[in-house]
Amino acid sequence: MHRLQNNDHIVIVGGGSIGLCTAYNLAKRSSDSSPQIRITVIEVGTEPFKAASSSCTGCFHYGFTEPQLHSLLPLGRYSFDLWEDEAKNVKFREDTGYRAQSSFGLNSGSGQGLDKLPDWVRKEMSWDVNSSVLGDRTATVWVYFIFCSFFFQATLLTTLYSNPPGVGKWLRSECLRNGVEIRTDLKVVGAKLLNDNEVQEVVCLKNGQHTIRIECKQLLLACGPWTPTVYEMLFPSSPIRLQWTTDAGDWISFENPCPTTRDTTAFVSFANLVGEKLEFAARNDGTIWACGRRNFTATLPPPNQHNEPDLKLIEELSDYAKDWLNWNCDCDKTHDIDFQLRSTGRAFRPATKSGLPIISEVSPLDLVGDL
Repeated sequence: MHRLQNNDHIVIVGGGSIGLCTAYNLAKRSSDSSPQIRITVIEVGTEPFKAASSSCTGCFHYGFTEPQLHSLLPLGRYSFDLWEDEAKNVKFREDTGYRAQSSFGLNSGSGQGLDKLPDWVRKEMSWDVNSSVLGDRTATVWVYFIFCSFFFQATLLTTLYSNPPGVGKWLRSECLRNGVEIRTDLKVVGAKLLNDNEVQEVVCLKNGQHTIRIECKQLLLACGPWTPTVYEMLFPSSPIRLQWTTDAGDWISFENPCPTTRDTTAFVSFANLVGEKLEFAARNDGTIWACGRRNFTATLPPPNQHNEPDLKLIEELSDYAKDWLNWNCDCDKTHDIDFQLRSTGRAFRPATKSGLPIISEVSPLDLVGDL
């Protein structure tokens, strides 16, 4: 691993949750050095946190239900502890809607634990509530992630977490406060290497027209599902080929029928009841976000472009919401319209065929291979 020096310039490609979280932790790590390490985040969109980072459930958790992910437990716990430490700050909790021990799963049963559910979920006596569906320690905000990225001539930090808008705004603010430069509307199109194959600079296009060159000592690709494409474009001679797969989810966002309180923020999984992915997450902005079954055949659009969701699945999600959420809650709020859909969309997660994230340093030799 290359040891960071005070005059190093680190460029992070990707301004989503992975990129901003890494920038934030690196900036904190270098805050006591003089001069501080320079960190620049490059984002192809008009603002950071716009892809899957803004369209996900919002869960911090220790546990992984998939057997192939058990090896990630130390990483997940490390990440959880980082966020839990941030949650000691009142402003962080207020900005993100952070609420500990707020993830629940529903199973067929006899009504055990229904009192733990938030008011916006119906209480059916044929259900049991599992408070450890994502492990014994959880939290909800208004983003859930295992990220896949590469750090060249360096190391790499990893994270899992939640609340897209709240966490995104908080991360952006903290990055800027800690001296991180965030540059938007920049598309990385090339990389220049030194004679020993170490990265010297990245070449970008501003608004698709003007060429901008940014010198750097280390480079991190945190481009989510676009990471393999960007890597192969920057280093076409590299023998490394990522075994990627599609993992998309269609989602809806709608008005919470119940008043927004601290206890409103929660994650509820209906997966065991329906036999496939189905989850709802209420946020502290008065909305509920819902996602249905995973889509492994959707076509990944170019960066900064949207992919339309399946209208049939959107209708199915809406029907689940109407059937299983509490539209007649005991409150003073008048329900003039039972179901108020705000928005719909499709999000793509970084995903490998093994289900494991890719977290790796790439040596200079592996950037070009045997030429």
